[in-house]
Amino acid sequence: MNENIVKEPTGILPFTGDCALSGTNVVWRQKKISELKNIYKNEAALAQFDPEQLAYKVANQNYHRQDFVMGNLQWGVTYLNPYTVDGECSMTHGHFHIDPCCDEYYYGLSGEGFLLFWDGKDDFFAQKVYPGSLHYISGKYAHRIINSGDTVLAVAACSLPATKQDHAIIESRPFPYRCYKRGGKIEWVKEG
Repeated sequence: MNENIVKEPTGILPFTGDCALSGTNVVWRQKKISELKNIYKNEAALAQFDPEQLAYKVANQNYHRQDFVMGNLQWGVTYLNPYTVDGECSMTHGHFHIDPCCDEYYYGLSGEGFLLFWDGKDDFFAQKVYPGSLHYISGKYAHRIINSGDTVLAVAACSLPATKQDHAIIESRPFPYRCYKRGGKIEWVKEG
């Protein structure tokens, strides 16, 4: 047997521990809490955090990200830290897909939380996220991850980078409900 036939996998994502994605073409980026302005309800409480505190980090593996060619896939993992801002659970920025024909999948790896879905109008719902949970996201829905637990929430995603993400609309028109953790219990509060 030719020894050059068998190669190492292009990525490794253990389903134990911190689930750190590694391998070729893996790019890491991070979002500090200070970069989440216009996301949390209480901006004054957000300003009390250390501006360098890490809110979440994302690892993506993509071989053609710069091309933004429709059909090229990427695999990524978001690692959302546990904290609250005046009781509001930690969350990712959230986004719409610029091309609503581009769907996405999320997969819960560790921790617990929610995946929010919103069509920008009246259709809003949340799904529980936990290790092993699988979530189909239609491209017509804005989506956001919320960490309602006490440990890092790690969520894997398979997406099309060509769709690009629209974050600005979420800043100008927030999701219709907010998730709070008070006294160990989850509360959903209608925006407005």
